Amino acid sequence: MNSEASEPGVQNTPADEKPRAGLRTRLLSTINPFSEKTIRVLWVALCASLACVAVFNFYQTQQIQQDMVKRRLMEVSLQDLIVQSTALRHLDNARSYETKLGLETRGYGSPQELINQLAARLAVIEAINEQPELLERTQALRQQLVRIDNAANNNRQINFSVMDEWFVELSLLNTAIKQNASASDDKMKTLQRNNLILTLMVLFLSVGYVSWTMWLQSKVRQKFAAELFYLRNQARTDSLTGLLNRRGWQNSTDSYLRKMQRQSQLQGSVAIIDIDYFKQYNDTYGHEAGDARLREFAETLKANFRPGDLIARIGGEEFAVLLPNCTSEDAQRIVDRIRMGSQTQVGFSAGICDVALNEGIERTMAIADQALYQAKNKGRNRSCLAKA
Repeated sequence: MNSEASEPGVQNTPADEKPRAGLRTRLLSTINPFSEKTIRVLWVALCASLACVAVFNFYQTQQIQQDMVKRRLMEVSLQDLIVQSTALRHLDNARSYETKLGLETRGYGSPQELINQLAARLAVIEAINEQPELLERTQALRQQLVRIDNAANNNRQINFSVMDEWFVELSLLNTAIKQNASASDDKMKTLQRNNLILTLMVLFLSVGYVSWTMWLQSKVRQKFAAELFYLRNQARTDSLTGLLNRRGWQNSTDSYLRKMQRQSQLQGSVAIIDIDYFKQYNDTYGHEAGDARLREFAETLKANFRPGDLIARIGGEEFAVLLPNCTSEDAQRIVDRIRMGSQTQVGFSAGICDVALNEGIERTMAIADQALYQAKNKGRNRSCLAKA
């Protein structure tokens, strides 16, 4: 029987654990502790908690302030009760019942008037008192006052033991009120400490949230700047060869020419290069082979020109190179070395011209284009010079 009862328990345990494991997996996949949504939810929850604590502290403060008002009234009434109780020693004197309240000397016409004054002060203390231990002390004190009143009404000699019991109960009440005041002071200190902790928490969370927001904004700005830089490069770069496209060539050459003028570089040249018979090659071997030839030719240009030279693909099989601080004759020697070198298997024609700084890059390219047409007309696979 025991083995049969234990087997179902053993079989049920994995079945219970599977839903729990699935729930944990879903929670972990849903709640990312570092996601922006999770941090915002936690921030709202913390703000709501702090708001509840602040409301609770506000009501606690109101309650303590009311308790302090009652405490002050109770202390004044108790002080009057103590001072007026000194006249109880003279109840056997039929003509003189007086007490001193500060600089004032107060007299009473009869024992009953004195007892009524004591009863009134005691009633005030009972009315504003809500503590059980203080109510017990005030009730005991009222019983002693009733005994004194009965003795005074019956015109009997007041027993001083009754007086002593009155003063003992009065001192016990005074001690209880002081203890209650000490407890109220402790509650006030606790509330002040809680308010300080609450303020520090709000400050810490506010600074943390602002810092996190600023960090998040900086990350967004960095990402935006990277994407913008990428988009700008995409707009300026030829996707096939990695060189500048015509738009990038226009923007870059303008800045190059301004730099040359600032540095008083009067020498510079532009070469426009066109691959010979590229359309026939493309039609014969296909577009993929044509794209591969363009990439290889672009790599050849980058490997043979200087790092400071500006290279761009400005058309289908047409390339342009800006060579700062280089004459057209030097540029022609570089182009011919590339054309006749063993690194390239592509025949091309080139038109070369000196940079016309005062007329802009468009004028220079037009002159270089004319030189390129001359090279094409002379049989291709050659370079020609033109003067700006």
